[in-house]
Amino acid sequence: MKLFKRIFSTAAAAAILSTMMTVMPAQEAAAATIVNVSPYDVYDINGGKFEGWGTSLCWWANRVGYSDTLAQQAADTFFSPEGLGLNIARFNIGGGDDPSHTHITRTDSNMPGYTKYNNGNVTYDWSADHNQRNVLERCIKAAGDDMIVEMFSNSPPYYMTNSGCSSGAKDSNNNNLRDDKYTDFAEYLAEVTAHYEKDWGIHVQSITPMNEPYTNYWGAYSNKQEGCHFDQGKSMDTIYQELSKSLKKRGLNDIIISANDESVIDTQISSWNNMSAATRALIGRIDTHTYGGSKRAELKETAIKADRNLWMSEVDGGSTAGTNAGEMGAGLWLADRITLDLNELNSSAWILWQVIDNHISQVGMNGNKDKGMVNTQGGYWGLAVADHDNNKIILTKKYYSMGQFSRYIRPGMTMLKSSNNCVAAFDQKNDKLVIVATNDGSSDKQIVFDLSGFDTVGTKAQPIRTSNSESWKSLNTIDLKGSALEATLAKQSVTTYIIEGVTGGKALTDQIEINSSMLSGSDSWNSDSSTTYAKAFDGSTATYFDGVSDGWVQADLGGLYDITALGYAPRSGYEYRMTDGRFLASQDGTNWSEIYTVKDKPSSGMHYVTALSGDTTARYIRYEVPSGAPKNEYNKDSAYCANIAEIALFGVPHGQSSTRPKYDKLEPVSGTGSGSWKDTATVTFEKAYDGDLNTYFDGLEGGYVQLDLGKICNIGNIGYCPRSGYEARMIGGYFSVSTDGTNWKKVYTVEKKPSFKMNYTDELENITARYIRYEVPTGAPASPLNNDSVYLCNVAEIAVYGTAGASSVGDVNSDGSVNVADLVRLQKYLLGAEKEISADNSDINSDAVIDVFDLVALRKLLITQ
Repeated sequence: MKLFKRIFSTAAAAAILSTMMTVMPAQEAAAATIVNVSPYDVYDINGGKFEGWGTSLCWWANRVGYSDTLAQQAADTFFSPEGLGLNIARFNIGGGDDPSHTHITRTDSNMPGYTKYNNGNVTYDWSADHNQRNVLERCIKAAGDDMIVEMFSNSPPYYMTNSGCSSGAKDSNNNNLRDDKYTDFAEYLAEVTAHYEKDWGIHVQSITPMNEPYTNYWGAYSNKQEGCHFDQGKSMDTIYQELSKSLKKRGLNDIIISANDESVIDTQISSWNNMSAATRALIGRIDTHTYGGSKRAELKETAIKADRNLWMSEVDGGSTAGTNAGEMGAGLWLADRITLDLNELNSSAWILWQVIDNHISQVGMNGNKDKGMVNTQGGYWGLAVADHDNNKIILTKKYYSMGQFSRYIRPGMTMLKSSNNCVAAFDQKNDKLVIVATNDGSSDKQIVFDLSGFDTVGTKAQPIRTSNSESWKSLNTIDLKGSALEATLAKQSVTTYIIEGVTGGKALTDQIEINSSMLSGSDSWNSDSSTTYAKAFDGSTATYFDGVSDGWVQADLGGLYDITALGYAPRSGYEYRMTDGRFLASQDGTNWSEIYTVKDKPSSGMHYVTALSGDTTARYIRYEVPSGAPKNEYNKDSAYCANIAEIALFGVPHGQSSTRPKYDKLEPVSGTGSGSWKDTATVTFEKAYDGDLNTYFDGLEGGYVQLDLGKICNIGNIGYCPRSGYEARMIGGYFSVSTDGTNWKKVYTVEKKPSFKMNYTDELENITARYIRYEVPTGAPASPLNNDSVYLCNVAEIAVYGTAGASSVGDVNSDGSVNVADLVRLQKYLLGAEKEISADNSDINSDAVIDVFDLVALRKLLITQ
């Protein structure tokens, strides 16, 4: 039963670091990194829904598909749940080169086309490309229901080209598809796709007619592969429009046309922008490769503006990461690339170029020789090597590194923005959180995952790790400390953390409308009117406030609001400048309370905080940066600069809180409690129910405060406010209820650090009680947010909500029944040994006087019963 959600405040972060410093050497504590993972920080693309992991089948499937043994091994190794669990296959519709050409020397890349050309006559040969199809069909079975197939083309058939060669034009900067063949080429792609759908029963989700089109890669008579240049603008417009017509003619209206599969991110943006509005309307998804370019955030914004899904549809490389990382070098490079692409693009799919790029074979293929085994100590393309001589697939650390992502982050999960070389996904259906963290450094790294944005987070995390000495090894579980996961990332490793019992992420409501007249702030860099403080509230993450040192931006809400959440987006490319930036709240514009500090380096896009520290009843909200030189590991500028792209505020006018219980407040008739700190009279237990949030009970270890409602009531909610500045002391505290003051039932535990305001439990079901008790455990706190040596009972206010129980004549002690215990209680009261009883229930004679005649009447009542 959790209502509130928590992101670290400055005090929380300090508490974690303080806790860690007591158990780690100073140099390790200083290296500890905090990573916020929140269910509200959902990827901006596709609503955060992840579609999956994949690979192109071109060219490796063409090479191994002759062998059923190797084809099945490949399907199991790469697409089954026991292997990588890939679920996206990009199937290449080969154009097919002139049969007389022999310039392609790779054993795998000479892709067959589906047509035969003879003196102007074209016939289809459906037996062509058996090998790739053999692998595809097995991969579909291995992957199961989540399988996605995309068709893509590298080149038209040679007889449709200007050069007469499917590897490119004679001048690689020029179009190679003949001007009079756009319709024919579209018909070719649509006909092959229709045959796979209707004759072979293979569902095709999407198709793209080009691959890395606006480049100079594709020249005639290349020894490597097929390829075709398309100019931006008219050429691309024409082929997409013709393809749409050809698909519709065959009833394939549901197949998505994707664009443009450029090699370079920056080129992908310009190719998209240079297409006509009519053509863009035909495109259902943007596909990009990430071999070059740096404008990932800008491409993401392009997709958002166009309201399109976005895939990272191809990349690989022969690079390594880490220093002297050995076999893990290639795997670390891949893990770093996956992390960068996902967190910056927010793409809904990530697809490797090809899982096998090298082959071992004494005989080769078509008279060409294979490259043989890769050097696993260095960089190489692909994840595995096919050994044709021994009918087996040889796996590498690069394979296992990818599996750290693909085996555990599954289709349908919600991707969450993360930072510090981490990727996170939330399985709301199964209440599971998955975090993948890469450490390509030469020493172990301490990390703390702040999960307090979730409602519940379970108690343990299961780590699985790949390193030079481990491959998908399950390690000992780690106990969570409240809502924080503290872990050690082994050097040069990729680790997956799986946490069960995770819930949260309800939609944010009550966004406060902000206009420019409500804003004030410091000057921008060079007084640039395009980057003023007003840009922080203009509703766009593409614009930004380019503030300088000691910069700030402030919103005047016009009246008091109870702030329930805030959102912020860093300036793209300068995300590091938000680290240590802080949000402040004030009721008068003079006295400020810090409500949130950004402690990590946020990724691009909006981030949301749903539980805030300090006093969140405010008229003014201010964002500012500290003075002087940055004091964090990310910001190397000479001074903090107030750079922020967007701020969003959520809340309701003060006194109209949407979290207020729907029940009536039940006033206690009395209270009891333990002693206060040094028996100070101004901080006794009575302060916990005096109606004032600014007073508090400063109790000690094992302390408690207990309320007596005077009679048994139906309890709907319990409200509580922590002591300001000491909010973490309530973590682990719990509420119990009792009908008789002796037998107690625990009904709620405070598991998250609450904000300084009234917080409320969810509705309590079927709870009846007369007494409500708040207390803390004994011993050292379990939460890393509380760095006290023992639990201390600190609480500013407690309130109980529900419906009062009906009076019951004779129930003197208000325990819900009339029996001899009530007779004893009434007799003690009349003798002066009992001070309090229920007046309504004890006036048996209904004469407004409680005396010995009521005692006699109660005896008669009991005898009658």
